Amino acid sequence: MENEEVFCKNNIRVVQKENQILCTNGKARLIYNLVEGTVDICNEEGVMKLTGVSADMKLADGATVTSKISGGKRSFTVVKQIDGFGEGIRLTVQTDLEDGLALFQNFYVYEVWDYILLDAVITAQGTVKTNYIAPLSVDKLTFAEDGDLRFLFVPFDNDDFIRYNAMPISEVTESYEVTSIFNNDTRHGVILGSVTHDTWKTGIKAEQGGNKELTGLTVFGGITSKQTRDTLPHGYVTGTTVSSPKIFVGFYEDYRCGMEAYGAANGIITPPLPWDKGIPMGWNSWSAVAKDINYDIYVNSSDFVKEQLQHNSFSANGVVFINFDAGWNKLTEEQLIAAANHVKKNGQKPGIYTTPFTFWGGKNTSGIVDGTEDKYIWEELLLKDEQGNTLPPLDSGYSIDPTHPGNTMRLKKQFDKFREWGYQYVKMDFMTHGAVEGVHFNKEITTGIGAYNYGMQQIIDMMKEEIDHQEFFISLSIAPLFPSQYAHSRRISCDIFGTINFAEYMLNSLTYGWWMNETVYRFNDPDHIVVYNSYNHLDPILYNEGLTRYISSAIAGTMMIDSDDFRIEEARKRTREVLTNEEINRIAKAGVSFRPVEGNTGDRACDCFLRYDEIKNITYLAVFNYSSEEKKVMVLDAVRIGLDPEEEYLMYDLCSMQTEQIQSKIRISLMEAEPKLFKIYQADESFPK
Repeated sequence: MENEEVFCKNNIRVVQKENQILCTNGKARLIYNLVEGTVDICNEEGVMKLTGVSADMKLADGATVTSKISGGKRSFTVVKQIDGFGEGIRLTVQTDLEDGLALFQNFYVYEVWDYILLDAVITAQGTVKTNYIAPLSVDKLTFAEDGDLRFLFVPFDNDDFIRYNAMPISEVTESYEVTSIFNNDTRHGVILGSVTHDTWKTGIKAEQGGNKELTGLTVFGGITSKQTRDTLPHGYVTGTTVSSPKIFVGFYEDYRCGMEAYGAANGIITPPLPWDKGIPMGWNSWSAVAKDINYDIYVNSSDFVKEQLQHNSFSANGVVFINFDAGWNKLTEEQLIAAANHVKKNGQKPGIYTTPFTFWGGKNTSGIVDGTEDKYIWEELLLKDEQGNTLPPLDSGYSIDPTHPGNTMRLKKQFDKFREWGYQYVKMDFMTHGAVEGVHFNKEITTGIGAYNYGMQQIIDMMKEEIDHQEFFISLSIAPLFPSQYAHSRRISCDIFGTINFAEYMLNSLTYGWWMNETVYRFNDPDHIVVYNSYNHLDPILYNEGLTRYISSAIAGTMMIDSDDFRIEEARKRTREVLTNEEINRIAKAGVSFRPVEGNTGDRACDCFLRYDEIKNITYLAVFNYSSEEKKVMVLDAVRIGLDPEEEYLMYDLCSMQTEQIQSKIRISLMEAEPKLFKIYQADESFPK
C-alpha cells in the first residue's frame, strides 16, 4: 500500500501506510500500529523514544482493559481541533472491546507547540467504574546518547519537608503529576505530566531497563500513597464515559524549556489567578513570634516597615502587606478591626490566615460549628471512610470534607468577617487535608481532587468581586501542586526559617520547581525571609545566612515577605541593611524566576541560578555556599551559563558593588554561608541600569 496522506497543513502531517498511522508536527513524531494497538512516540531526531505505548485501565470488578490487543477491531479518525492551544488536529483511535466497551485514545497535535497531548476515554453501554486509568503505558523509554541520565521526582505536595529529587536513572522510582527524564550533560529531555487536575491524582512510575532506558514507564490517574497523605485507595470514577487525565508529552533540546512549556500548558487550560499589582512584599508574623502574636507586635511591625522599609525600595507599586499568621484568633474582634485600620493608615494592606479544610480540636468533635446556625457539630464535617470511621489525623489535624454544606457555611462566615474587618490577603494553610480520599457528603464527588476543586471554588465564589478587582490576594502554604487556579501563589517548599539548611531546602524546590512561576501560579512563594532570627532559635543567625534568605527569595519569582522580630534592635538594624538593596529589590520586583544551571544534584539544591534579560542583554547570576562552616570556591564555565567564551564580559557584584572582568572561566570565592548575585554584561557596553 502506498502512503496515503490523511491530513497536511503547515507543519502537521498525518499519513497512513498499511496498518500504521504516522503523525508529526515537526518536533514530535508518533507512529500508531493499528494491529497491535500501540504507538511509538519520539522526537524527530530519534534521540529520545517511547516504544510500545498503550492505554490501560483496571475496572472495579478486577478486569483489565487495554488497547494492546493484537488484531482487535480498531478504527481511527482525524478532525481539526481548535481550542486554547490554537489550531491543530485530534487523532482518535477507537478499539472495540468485549461487553459493549470501547476504548478511545486521543492524540492532540498543534501547529505552534512542540509537544503533543493525549488522553484515554472508555465508554460502556451501561456504566463503567474505575480508579486506575493509564493513558500512557510505555514498554520502554530509550535515549540514543551517553551522559548523566536523570529521573525527576516531583512531590505531590510540599508538606513534611519533602524534597524534589533528580535521581540517577538507576534509582528511578516514581513521581507525582509530572516528571522530566533528561540527560544533564546535553540537557536533552522528555517531559511527561498531567495538564488536567479536576478528578485524578496522577502518578508516574518506572523501572530501570538499562543504562540508557526505562521499562514499565506508566503515567496514570489513580495514585495514592504516603506522599499523597492518603490512607485509602483512590476514589472510583463511574459513568457511561470515564476519561483519564490529559497528558503532556514533549521532547526538548533543553529539559528546562520543556518544564516551562509544561507549566505554560497547564496555564492554558486553567490560568492562574491574575495579579498585575506587583509582587507581594511586606511582613508576616510566624517566624518572628509564631503564636505569640498580639495587637501591639502587629501594629508596631507595621510602623517599622512604614518608617524604615517601604519608602526605601522595599515595596512593589507602592504596595506592602502586613500579615497575621496563625494565632490571630487570640485577638478580639475590635482589635482585629483596629489592627487592619492601623495598617491601612500606614499605606499598607492587612493580611490574615486560615486553614479551610482542617479541624484542630482533637477528639473534642461535639462542639457546634461556628457559622452553621447550630445545624452541625464538628463530627459531621470530618471526612470518613466507607465504614463511617473518621480518617486519621494528618499533621495533628483532622480532614474536613470540602463538600459538606456545614463547611461551606463556616467558611462563608469566616470570609465575610475577613471582608468586614478589612483584610485583603489570606494565607491558606494545610490544604492537602482537603484533597485526601474519603467518602464525601456530595455523592457526585468521589475523589479527593474532585472534592478539593469543589471546596476551593466555593472560596473563590465567596470572594469573587474582590478577586475580580484584584483587591484580595490568596496565598497557599502547605498544598498540593495541583489544581492551581484558585490562588495567586503557592509556597514552593515547606516552612523556611533563617539558617542555611532551610535556605538550601527551599532552593532544592526552586532547582526543580522554578517553572511554576507565572505559568501554574502567578508567583512562587519562597516563604518568609528571615535575616536575623526565628522564634524557635535562641541565637541570631549568621549575617550571610540572612543575606542568603534574602537573595534566594529575590530569585524565586517571587514574594518578598520578611518575618523578623522588630522588638530586637539588632534585628531592626540588620533588616534595614539587608532588605533595602535597590538593585536586588528591582530584580525581585520583575517577578521572574531564575533557572538552575545544573540538574544533577539529586535531592539537594543547585548552587548556581541564572536569569537572562533579553531586553537589557544582561545575565543575572546567583551563587550560594550552603556550608556555614567552610568557605567555597566555584569555577564556572561561561558556555554552561549561556555566555560566549570568545567575548569579554564585566561581572558586577550587587552586594559589594565591585566589578571584575571575566571570560571563558569564572572563579568565584564565597565565605561561609555567603551568597552572591551578579549582573553580567558585555565589556564594550555601558553599565546597564
